[in-house]
Amino acid sequence: MKLVIVGAGKIGATLVEKLSKEEHDIVIVDKDAEVVEQLVNRYDVRGVYGGGADRMILEEAGVNTADFVIACTSRDELNILCCMLAKKLGAAHTIARVRDPEYFMEMEYMKEELDLDMWFNPELRTAKEIADILAFPSAINVETFAGGAAVMIELRIKENSPMIGKTVMEFVKEVQSKVLFSAILRDGKVYIPKGDFVMQEGDVLHITSSEEEITAFSKKIQMFRRRARSVFIIGGGKIAYYLAKELIARKVSVKIIEIDEDRCSELSEELPEATILCGDGTDHEVLDEEGLAKCNACVSLTGMDEENVIVSLYAASKKVAKVITKVDRPTIGQMVSHLGLDSVLSPRTVIANQILRFVREKADGKSRISQLYKIHDKVEAIEFPVTKEFEYIGIPLKELNIKKNYIVNGIVRNKEFIIPTGDTSFQEGDEVLVVTTEKNVNGLDSMIR
Repeated sequence: MKLVIVGAGKIGATLVEKLSKEEHDIVIVDKDAEVVEQLVNRYDVRGVYGGGADRMILEEAGVNTADFVIACTSRDELNILCCMLAKKLGAAHTIARVRDPEYFMEMEYMKEELDLDMWFNPELRTAKEIADILAFPSAINVETFAGGAAVMIELRIKENSPMIGKTVMEFVKEVQSKVLFSAILRDGKVYIPKGDFVMQEGDVLHITSSEEEITAFSKKIQMFRRRARSVFIIGGGKIAYYLAKELIARKVSVKIIEIDEDRCSELSEELPEATILCGDGTDHEVLDEEGLAKCNACVSLTGMDEENVIVSLYAASKKVAKVITKVDRPTIGQMVSHLGLDSVLSPRTVIANQILRFVREKADGKSRISQLYKIHDKVEAIEFPVTKEFEYIGIPLKELNIKKNYIVNGIVRNKEFIIPTGDTSFQEGDEVLVVTTEKNVNGLDSMIR
């Protein structure tokens, strides 16, 4: 497919990196010739220098024959205008980055009126992911499927864990939990574990089940922590605003510390239920004075990766039960886990995965993917709806010739999570969760020979 990405900032560069791996024909457009040249040299893409609202530049980029135009500059209005022009010129699908909370309130209406196929807000999406993690504090990361009926969590096996040295099958029988081990990361490699896989200290487990079963399992392995009820947020930017709104709606006490006085005044007006503190969130004396150690969780959301890492390490040293760190640069993100900070999120990666799912879903003109989560560069968890057109309805799984690089990782039927067996069959209306190492999968029938 042909993709035109307008804007070569953090989000745009990450999209080029992720989407180029799926062998799309990509054109990157930006006014900064140096940045465009860097991306062209690093990836197999074409570059065009110029503005996203310039019709001639868009024509040069070939939007008239583009399957997708993704506008992700730093300006909401420019992104919307770019998408409008692209649609007029013949682009099949348009996606706009929209960050301003004022636009957010009207976006669903504007999306239809402006003929946008999708809009995305990296800060809002990241805030929702953080809120989900705070609902499962023992987890490194949390992904929900089928409207929350299925949950996949990441857990790290720590010293003295009862799981060390046991096979997956042994341990599941021992604790009698209805969970599925979806994938295990070890030393940078990912495994789709069979029953005889022996677990070790340091392994990162991806476990799938219903919320109730995941909670019960966490208790049995002595990793259960109650939902965070008081959260200390460092930095008062857009992510902090959206996160506070989400947490307050969940009856969580929120305290935000922000150094800019004008921003503090804005947050005080926008978030009357939260406690807004004007101060330096990187000053340990300020953090101690404001009661950091008494909170259930600390979320570092300043604009500097280094500050977020340092504050998170300090919060961890104060025995804060849950610490979440925002890190934008991939190189820093890869190092942070070695410092003992597990829950690290990058807005650019969060949104790249969301767009990747949408592009994959629309690849053949059919909506055949409900959710997509990249467990690893080479492993994906994908949720597929079972429609009446699916030709294998009612056939037991043991009778289907499923390819070896796929596993059926759960079925949601009438909002109930089902662990599949050989006698289980797909029914119309099911949501099926599949884990695969196959590339560019966009339909449930792809897994059957």
